[in-house]
Amino acid sequence: MATATEILLAGVDADKFLVGPAVILLQDESEYENTGEAADAFPRYLDDIINIATGAEMSANGWYYLGYTENLSLGRERTVVHHDADQEAQIKTVHDAWANQITVVALETDITRLREWWQGDSSDPSDIVGAPTAQSKVSVGNPTDINYRRAAILFVDDSDILWGWVYRKAQLHPTGGPTFTRTGKVEWPLQLNMFSDTRTADVNDRVVRILKTDGSIV
Repeated sequence: MATATEILLAGVDADKFLVGPAVILLQDESEYENTGEAADAFPRYLDDIINIATGAEMSANGWYYLGYTENLSLGRERTVVHHDADQEAQIKTVHDAWANQITVVALETDITRLREWWQGDSSDPSDIVGAPTAQSKVSVGNPTDINYRRAAILFVDDSDILWGWVYRKAQLHPTGGPTFTRTGKVEWPLQLNMFSDTRTADVNDRVVRILKTDGSIV
């Protein structure tokens, strides 16, 4: 059986990854058919995302790391509408909607991740031809759309139980620009907003599945 570290770092260059309490994985829409249920290509098990027995890298199923992160938090809150009579007294509170999001600080400085976070030119990064030294670029303008992805949070608790929060429909939003620190890290504030996938028949299965192993993974 693979260790917790091997599972959380499967297929990752350890020199570029910070081993934190949890990791974010994404799967592009073009890869949905590679894993999960035939009806909507959604993972049924944690093993649809990563091979728990060996800690094998997950690229075969199209899952990949967002980049290394810290200060990751998951949010789920309900919004309501208040009705009143002649602005004198509140007479009823009605459920409006659920909001679901992940807020995170990303520390990856790889230029490929930069393109993904700011949704730059999909053909980038590319080499700069004729540069005096080896250099590459990413071009960022005004994208015409925002991509939906699957998102998964993997977390190993203090009993070595592996948990997974697997979201059906996510959009990645930068909430600010980079902060350059004295330690050489570049911090990027990001948020993933999660939406209900109404193509799923079961209303209780439209946003997220929470999966866990029944025993220790080590």
